[in-house]
Amino acid sequence: MKVSIITDIEGVAGVSTHVDHSYPTGLHYPVSKRLLTAEVNAAVEGLLAAGVSEVLVIDAHGPGGIVFEELHPQATLLHGRPITRQQLYAPLWQCDAVVLIGQHAMAGVRSGNQNHTFSSLEIDYMKLNGRYVGETVVVALWAGIHDVPVIFLSGDEAACAEAREDVPGIGTAAVKQGVSANVEITLSAVAARRLIQERIHDAVVAHLRSPVLPVKWKGPYCLEVRWKNTQLADLDEHRYGCVRFDSQTVQFHSDQLLEVLCNRHRPLHRSESPALEPSVNVMLSKGDRL
Repeated sequence: MKVSIITDIEGVAGVSTHVDHSYPTGLHYPVSKRLLTAEVNAAVEGLLAAGVSEVLVIDAHGPGGIVFEELHPQATLLHGRPITRQQLYAPLWQCDAVVLIGQHAMAGVRSGNQNHTFSSLEIDYMKLNGRYVGETVVVALWAGIHDVPVIFLSGDEAACAEAREDVPGIGTAAVKQGVSANVEITLSAVAARRLIQERIHDAVVAHLRSPVLPVKWKGPYCLEVRWKNTQLADLDEHRYGCVRFDSQTVQFHSDQLLEVLCNRHRPLHRSESPALEPSVNVMLSKGDRL
């Protein structure tokens, strides 16, 4: 059995604020990376104990969040920047199951510590077919295109609740509780790792006994993105399949799910000039602009 781990950093125990912990310029960002890597290693231990034979770690936090030299010796790592969404997520289709470590809730969830959807600085919300969506269900839908299920998620309580709603049967491990966007009540690092290791083991066993179904939504598809300023909507307006809904909101329409999921992607580095913006598929996934 091969499992891919999608990582993020905001849902890691002890990582409480965007500015200090999750942005690469943050004072405590190096510590956050070590905390994430340790939670990933705990997940790898749990997977191996449950009989998983191969683990691929996909470093999916925007600027990258894995400390390579501290990664579990029995895991392989997909990383590097710049990277396309296809490069990040296509490997999901070659595995038997997907898990998410360090996940946060979608934008607008009051109890979600560091809640956001792909960009805390730029995106107000995302909707797919009229329903608010976060990063968890986007990953699940992407994997589901080729019938791969998402079977486990760790993060804050709000992220876990979101996952259980979006992915029936998923196993979860809440390593902290969001008090506000930048305040958390968290387990200790040791307790969080122990919980992840135990729960991910149980999730694999449960999945083998009663499989979690892949997430699939029927088309046609309409992806709506509400930007926090008009300039970003201006850029999207000229993308293929885009309709300008209002001053800050754009919509992408297609019969193909992959087409709408790819078409709204943009580079996430402010150092890149909009005039030199590369292909719409090139971005740093699941993170925030610098």
